[in-house]
Amino acid sequence: MFIGQFLKMMLAIVGVKNVRQVKIKKMNNKNIIEIKNLSHSYGSKIIYKDLNLNIKEGSIYAILGKNGVGKSTLINILMGYLKPKKGQCLIFGEPSHNLSNKAKKEIALLHEGFVAYDYMTIKEYESFYAPFYKNWNSKIFYELVDLMKLDYNQKLSTLSFGQKSQVVLGAIFAQDAKLIILDDYSMGLDAGYRRLFIDYLKDYIKEKNKTILITSHVMSDLVGLIDDMAIVQRQGLVYQDTMNNFIDNFKCYKLEDEDICKSKIHRLEEYKGSKKLYTFENIENLSKLEIDFEDKFLGFVGKY
Repeated sequence: MFIGQFLKMMLAIVGVKNVRQVKIKKMNNKNIIEIKNLSHSYGSKIIYKDLNLNIKEGSIYAILGKNGVGKSTLINILMGYLKPKKGQCLIFGEPSHNLSNKAKKEIALLHEGFVAYDYMTIKEYESFYAPFYKNWNSKIFYELVDLMKLDYNQKLSTLSFGQKSQVVLGAIFAQDAKLIILDDYSMGLDAGYRRLFIDYLKDYIKEKNKTILITSHVMSDLVGLIDDMAIVQRQGLVYQDTMNNFIDNFKCYKLEDEDICKSKIHRLEEYKGSKKLYTFENIENLSKLEIDFEDKFLGFVGKY
């Protein structure tokens, strides 16, 4: 009796109303994806080398990088399509190359270069997929379709690529999975459809404890959306950080005097006689340039 009263008193002191809230908060810190000492290569081309990466429940995590550095390779490993040469990948605590049916049911994947059945109408498309997923939510599917004001009896073959992409994305979200993997969701979407989708994604995850793994080449979409990120570079180099920390601490300076300590330089860029220095260091004697996330990303990985 005394222990129960003492616990309630302590919870009241820290502002927690009941024990259930404490359990939920703790649960949200568990890892949905765990990558341990992952190494993978194609012949002599190193893709990853001793990569360690965790993605927590309820977070939005971005895998970023140039074409060909291994973003889709990592997703293929996570989905069990590839087995890593070394190391371990776990999803829901299970090896990714040997997931149980129970675990697979909790993953919704949009792979780069999706498949759509063009001869079907939108309504037929939804009816076809629904029986395969226990938690299928038709309401979510039609919410995305309705954003485009489409007729449900319209065939997919008559839709623009952007409209078709939104229908496919609707089918991804309607699965109501715990883990949603979006590999280059923006492919083929114009600015308007991308904005529609990003706004919907923000609303969708606001009150749902979903974990999102996302890749994209459109950096502006990600600002204010993702929590953590990994920037994949060639030769297996991977930089991990929070979005906010990277934006706050990675800087660009106008370079006039090249007598700068090399240890302070991440990248030097020169174009038509104008020079820029990118760094995580504070350099007081240089003029700091205000740039957006996309320019910082390109300053980090290089434009070419």
